[in-house]
Amino acid sequence: MKMESHIANRIVRNVLLSVFIYALPVLLMLLTFYFTGQRPWEKKPVPAAQGSK
Repeated sequence: MKMESHIANRIVRNVLLSVFIYALPVLLMLLTFYFTGQRPWEKKPVPAAQGSK
């Protein structure tokens, strides 16, 4: 059974839109790191503050 072309086109459009929406936050984060020069993965973790007893 052959799918109608307008339905196939709609499916492709929806898939591309979904991938774009999913990837947009990651792309924006990488662009922010690039332009600001931040490298949060290079920082050493700060030990948790010890509560006084």
